Amino acid sequence: MMQTNNKSNTVLLVSCMVVLAAIYSGLLTGCQAQKTAYSGFLGDYSKLRPSPEVEDALYYQTPGKSLKDYDKFMIDPVLVHFAPNAKGTALDPAKLKKVTDYVYDEAAKALAERYTVVTAPGRGVLRLRAALTDIKKTTPAMNIHPATKLSGLGLGGASMEAEALDSQTGERVFAVVDTRQGDRLAIAAGLDPLGHAKQVIKHWIERFVKRVDKAHGYGGT
Repeated sequence: MMQTNNKSNTVLLVSCMVVLAAIYSGLLTGCQAQKTAYSGFLGDYSKLRPSPEVEDALYYQTPGKSLKDYDKFMIDPVLVHFAPNAKGTALDPAKLKKVTDYVYDEAAKALAERYTVVTAPGRGVLRLRAALTDIKKTTPAMNIHPATKLSGLGLGGASMEAEALDSQTGERVFAVVDTRQGDRLAIAAGLDPLGHAKQVIKHWIERFVKRVDKAHGYGGT
């Protein structure tokens, strides 16, 4: 009887160690941006450098160019331009269309609160071009159990490349490349296969609008 108990305890201990190892591994990977190769959407990546403000993002702003010079925004249709190592290629095209529409709609809505969204080039108009270069689906089943949710193993996310151009001259004002995972604590996002991708997209839009607001003297970080 004692041998049986010892064997059961050993099995339980090993199982616990496996779960803890998985959680620890997930926590480590969850703290790092998932690297994605350039997709080719931006064309020129030579001047991109690590962002001084956003960890793991790459960024470039043309010297002498400022967002304060633009108070109107022309948003190009958002594209899907997957990088060579992208995992999102297996996604249904109809679902991808919903995600790109989500990017456009959220960006237009956020900018329209304080600025003007237009459809034609002009003075003071900044043209925004963006492409999703990868989408990592959320695994809802992994975001239900506390152990796997804590590990971050079921997190989804997205990668993007974007640039802003002077709508009249075509000169690049800035460019950015970024990859993010969703938040382990976002309950609703963890239950939707595309929930974390949308969460990351909303974060990108909010970050951009804050940057525009700051340039125009509205505060923000």
